[in-house]
Amino acid sequence: MGCIYALVGLAFVLIYNASGGLNFSQGEFVMLGAFVLYTTTAMPIPYWLAVVITVAAVGLLGWVFQKLLFYPLKDRSFLYFVIATIGFSILVRNLALIIWGPNPLKVPALTSADSIRIGSVVLSPENVAIIVVTAVLLLAQYVLFFHTDLGRRLRATAQNPQMAQLLGIYPRRMIGITFIMSGAIAGVAGVLLAPIFLIDTDMGAAVLLKAFIAVVIGGFGSIPGVVIGGIAVGLIEILTAVYISSVYKDAICIAVLIVFLVAFPRGLLGEAIKERG
Repeated sequence: MGCIYALVGLAFVLIYNASGGLNFSQGEFVMLGAFVLYTTTAMPIPYWLAVVITVAAVGLLGWVFQKLLFYPLKDRSFLYFVIATIGFSILVRNLALIIWGPNPLKVPALTSADSIRIGSVVLSPENVAIIVVTAVLLLAQYVLFFHTDLGRRLRATAQNPQMAQLLGIYPRRMIGITFIMSGAIAGVAGVLLAPIFLIDTDMGAAVLLKAFIAVVIGGFGSIPGVVIGGIAVGLIEILTAVYISSVYKDAICIAVLIVFLVAFPRGLLGEAIKERG
């Protein structure tokens, strides 16, 4: 789960770096990824193709999202965008309720294998997939941002859109690509979660909360920080459940969030939380 929180936090940070806005509908992208996978796996197509279609569909939704919500509000206070994302999340949740119904749904397992043994550790194939996919995506992000021309353009746009435009970079195009990437990563998180839990319209809210805590712990704007924060939140949850009670794991995570917001607003590796000019 720490890896899932890191993935969703990564999608959160990508949009924050590109636009300076906080997308509080990111959890609904995860939820839609799970529901779209449920629909595509019911079709007579291979599982891998269903996954590709799902990730592409949620990535496309990310592009539509920035066209409909981000650009009309980009010249206003970031608070307008935050409120719009909250409204969008409520809209998407209710649309999902209409389309898929109120009853929890089950997505088929990735494989027929019950467990995978690695030394003395026994894991389900889905848990192994989460760890491997998260590692691959984080490595791909690193290669993209620091070893490709597109990555340099994306970083330049995130740091100073006006200067990037003077250098011949199209900020609108780069921001659009960032929103697509953010949506696709959230879709991957939904695909990874779907075979493990029963999926419903409320699943995105819990994931978003933990991902936001991971972002605050790691530091806003820091991709390595959000990975550390995601793993930390996952460890806090499991240690609380084992040594105290699973009833209190959410409360303790919220307490950690408050402590970091008050005492360590920069997080572990990030910048201070403030409105960008």
